[in-house]
Amino acid sequence: MNDDRPREAGSLIAFYSLIVSGKWLNRNRFEVYPRLFIAVSAAAILFIIFTSSGNLDWSGKPIGTDFCSFYAAGSLALQGNAADAYDPKLLYLKEKEVINSSEIGYFTFTYPPMFLLILAPLAYFPYLASLGLWLGATLAFYALMIRKISGYRQAIIPALAFPAVFLTIGHGQNAFLTTGLLAGALYYLDRKPDVAGIMLGLLTFKPHLGIIIPIVLIATGHWRVFVVATVTTLALAAASLAFFGLETWQAFFASNALAFEVLDKGLLPYHKMQSLFANIRLMGASVSIAYTLQIIYAFLVICIVTWIWVKPADRLLKNAALATSILMITPFLLDYDLTILSVAIACLAVYGSEHGFRGIPINLLVIAWLSSILFRLLNASIPFPWAQLMLCVLLAKIYLLARESRQNNSEYDLS
Repeated sequence: MNDDRPREAGSLIAFYSLIVSGKWLNRNRFEVYPRLFIAVSAAAILFIIFTSSGNLDWSGKPIGTDFCSFYAAGSLALQGNAADAYDPKLLYLKEKEVINSSEIGYFTFTYPPMFLLILAPLAYFPYLASLGLWLGATLAFYALMIRKISGYRQAIIPALAFPAVFLTIGHGQNAFLTTGLLAGALYYLDRKPDVAGIMLGLLTFKPHLGIIIPIVLIATGHWRVFVVATVTTLALAAASLAFFGLETWQAFFASNALAFEVLDKGLLPYHKMQSLFANIRLMGASVSIAYTLQIIYAFLVICIVTWIWVKPADRLLKNAALATSILMITPFLLDYDLTILSVAIACLAVYGSEHGFRGIPINLLVIAWLSSILFRLLNASIPFPWAQLMLCVLLAKIYLLARESRQNNSEYDLS
């Protein structure tokens, strides 16, 4: 009788070696797999469309879920009642009105009044048309900016196939806009500082994602960008004040307590969130412990990324480090926010193609690419900071690459 065990052991060793080496991701797989993800995502979107009824999907939720609050807030602003967007009862009434259903749940709105400058014009259109316009325009902007920052037209397909893209579409969220603005700002930082500053100023509609940006700008002496970003932010605030009135800003600041309540009490399920704070809370720690760990963690991340930026290093590594750190510093991070990770992945993929990535870095980028669909499932079954662990490993690899790039200019073999 033939003993197949040596052959099986040899096959397992060969398979392990193939995975560890990173050679499994050849050109054919790199071209086919993203297209398969796009096809699956498109099929899921078509299913939602064809099984919907009015503005509701098959499960009775608004199509584009979170966009329901955007549209309702924009409608209130368009009607001259912008301050009502920050009153949960009045906003909920408007959400049920615009969706034409009294059975939907409440969707919060915690964005500063500058965001209403975008949302009010969208309310001119019917709900579904507005949703389509919003997602179509911001998705195109996102793809264009990823194309620019990567420098490769071929980057568009993997960027569109990124699983967080489907989550953003499903939630009707603004992750395409935030990612596009960040990628554009990094691309234009030295090319056109004024454009970069304007993009960073526009990004302040989601301020918790930009905590590290002014620190890096000041540390690296990008004063023109910093000034233009500040002026842009003030101009947006002034415009929202002129259009929507002082009472809207007062209502916004008064509503901040609700935003912290959502975070502190887990009114938004923690397993849907990817921050260290939320993961620590999901593991049973108190609010004070979770905040303390988040603050220490954020401080360390800021120090590492600032070091990478002030030292001589490839700009691709600097961009990847900054994009990664944004997802590590904030305590409020949902899985669709991981769309920002596409900036880091694109920059590292280009850097790797130029310097000969092998093995672990390739597999790490694949895990990062899959992160938005992996970690919510893991959080729900085994509470642990899975996303933050991956981001820590990713930032550590960027740090090592940046340090190596200062020591020598030879090609890298990272197997």
